[in-house]
Amino acid sequence: MKIHTRLPAYALIFILLMGTAWGGRPAMAAAIEFTDSLNAQVNKAADQAGGTKGTKLLKQYADFSKLQKDLAALDSKTSTLRYDNEARLTAARKKLKEIDKSVITKLDEQVKTAKTKYQPLFDSYSSVSKQATAAKKLKDKALYSLLKTQADGLKVASTLARQDIRNKESALQAAKKEKTRKSEEIRKILDEVDPHKTKIKSKKSAITSSNKLISTEWSNFKAAVKKGDADRSSDTLARLLTLSAQVQKNKQSIFNLEEKIAVSILKAEKKLP
Repeated sequence: MKIHTRLPAYALIFILLMGTAWGGRPAMAAAIEFTDSLNAQVNKAADQAGGTKGTKLLKQYADFSKLQKDLAALDSKTSTLRYDNEARLTAARKKLKEIDKSVITKLDEQVKTAKTKYQPLFDSYSSVSKQATAAKKLKDKALYSLLKTQADGLKVASTLARQDIRNKESALQAAKKEKTRKSEEIRKILDEVDPHKTKIKSKKSAITSSNKLISTEWSNFKAAVKKGDADRSSDTLARLLTLSAQVQKNKQSIFNLEEKIAVSILKAEKKLP
């Protein structure tokens, strides 16, 4: 049994690792290259070993090659989802700050406009009231009576004006309270993302550790197969398959966590304006 499907010398299969979205980039393992030259060396070592050993070596090599392709595909799928999540999360947090902003701005302007509008009335009421008090002290009954009548009329108008201001202030405070309620509800949903990000960071750390070992084992494998040492080549491939399976498991976990992040973001988006 030989490796019949050969990759051109320039074709490379990389151990691609996760990017920087949640907690930094893990250390990248050395490039895994399946070249014509390496394929030929594996075939030669398998031929020299013959029988079961040769067949086992070829199968291990083919399995490892396929696993690297699967990892690359998983990386691509995860990266697409991760960057989409990052963009949507940024947009959601931006919209969160804008919740009911126009409503609150409008109500705030109404309060300020009302206060400015009624201030001359309040000033007149205060002035006439002081004049009435002064006239009373001077015992000028006619003047006092006139000023008191004016003051009473201004008092009614001022009371209505202050109530109008209070109503507008109450509407403003209610809008702010509602904004806080909405914001807290959505923020709580977005906070669901943080535990997932923490888990992703842990998975990336595990991937980094595995990739360091993979780099060493890959170098050992290439050295062994170049010498035609089928036994050592098979042993290193066995370790490479085990380590790569661990990487695959952790990368699949990262993808699953990214999916959970996407679900949380969608829940928040549905509550955003």
